[in-house]
Amino acid sequence: MTGELIPQFEGKDIRAIDQNGEVWMPLSDLATAWGIDRSTPDHILERNADVFEGLSATVLDVTYQTAVRCVNERGLYLLMGKVSAGRLKHKEAREAIIRFQRWVPELIQKYRKKEIVQQPAKPCIADELQKAQMLATGTGGNLRAFQKIALGKCGHADYAPALDAIPTLVHGEPGQWLTPTQIAERVGSDISARNINSFLYNHDYQYPQGSLWRLTKKGEIYGEEYVFESPQKHREVRIRWHISILTASGLIKATDGQGSLLGGAIA
Repeated sequence: MTGELIPQFEGKDIRAIDQNGEVWMPLSDLATAWGIDRSTPDHILERNADVFEGLSATVLDVTYQTAVRCVNERGLYLLMGKVSAGRLKHKEAREAIIRFQRWVPELIQKYRKKEIVQQPAKPCIADELQKAQMLATGTGGNLRAFQKIALGKCGHADYAPALDAIPTLVHGEPGQWLTPTQIAERVGSDISARNINSFLYNHDYQYPQGSLWRLTKKGEIYGEEYVFESPQKHREVRIRWHISILTASGLIKATDGQGSLLGGAIA
């Protein structure tokens, strides 16, 4: 049975996802705790694929119904060895990793002794946002108000103010979310989805994680990750983009209310 544990390191959540009696920790949580770029652990795993074989995996986080790339206990110790604290430029990051190295054995021991209580799965944020959309449509109520309730139910109440401050984060608006293929169709007939993905990568909106694309902090403002399930029940993380990415990224240049395509610059 898969469940989630949410211990904290200096106020930062470190998800310990329990899968078949083994603990797995998301790379993104580790990067946040250490104060390093979230893509750094991914790059280390990719450069040392043979070393981390069997020690890293994409695991389903049942709380948010999303797949996250993780390392198990052995993989964690190897990763900490690869992220050399002595070579990091930022003093704060070096010190954070040293403190984490001293703290994590205690976490593992508590996990083994079952001193950390398993948390019940929170509502899936995608499902709750869909319900918010249905309620707003059915009642004529304010969509953002329903979405703020949905965020609170899923433990993300701190993101609610963004719905007022950043229009691009309003989920559920019909016709507002585009796949890379749909973006390519809007930019130009000679542009492919691969061109779009390369452009967004080169402009720091996303980064590769194995065969998948993941959002950077900059990309999180304009995109959202979701779990795609094929007819064969294969599941993987994909990204869809708010329509505002077209002008925000420079894919389309807005001039006097009109659109000037920049397709030639990314072909």
